[in-house]
Amino acid sequence: MRAAATVVELRQLLSERFPQAHGTKRGWHRTVVATGLANFDALLGGGLPKGEISELVGTRPGSGSAQVIHALLRCAASDGQFLALVDGADSFDVDAVEHDVLSRLLWVRCAKVEEALKAADLLLRDRNFPLVVLDLKLNPLAQLRKIPSNVWHRFRRLLEQNGAAMLAVTPTPLIGGAVCRVRVECRAGIEALAQPPSEVLGQLHFELLGAAECSETVAEAQAG
Repeated sequence: MRAAATVVELRQLLSERFPQAHGTKRGWHRTVVATGLANFDALLGGGLPKGEISELVGTRPGSGSAQVIHALLRCAASDGQFLALVDGADSFDVDAVEHDVLSRLLWVRCAKVEEALKAADLLLRDRNFPLVVLDLKLNPLAQLRKIPSNVWHRFRRLLEQNGAAMLAVTPTPLIGGAVCRVRVECRAGIEALAQPPSEVLGQLHFELLGAAECSETVAEAQAG
């Protein structure tokens, strides 16, 4: 387990020390996809980086990851773009989003992790979506632990080729190849159910996770 964690830490260190080897040059500002959430975008340096996988970790029910997806969809719709959502556990609530916003959504409903990964692979090869969201938040951890690490490497290669951005939503740090990992927590209580979306979004807290904090968890998830 420790050897696997060391590999993850080494990759992170190489990425930071030699950014040119990972497609990022010093002084060069990468292009991003704005999320519509000012505090989230500020943490990411402007938005979700294109050509990369970003990971959003919601460690408990009601963490706010669903609200983030809704905000992404509203932002895409306001920009006249489409968003592809691969719903790993068929949990997306269509009643929580306005009808005109839903018209900008491609919703792929899946029941298992294997189905979600296949759908994401097809969408990344299609090259018609600037942002693909892979929501695995409610999938069983036993299924998530069985995802081979080469799946994420393949997704990264496809993203580098098509210039899209991917946000993977997980219940625990899982993706060793993620360019950034952010934990989301909702600090609102039960009263949030009666509040408008804008007020709920203002109560979301985002925290950038460092390599040391994630490496052990990623290694454990991949080891199963």
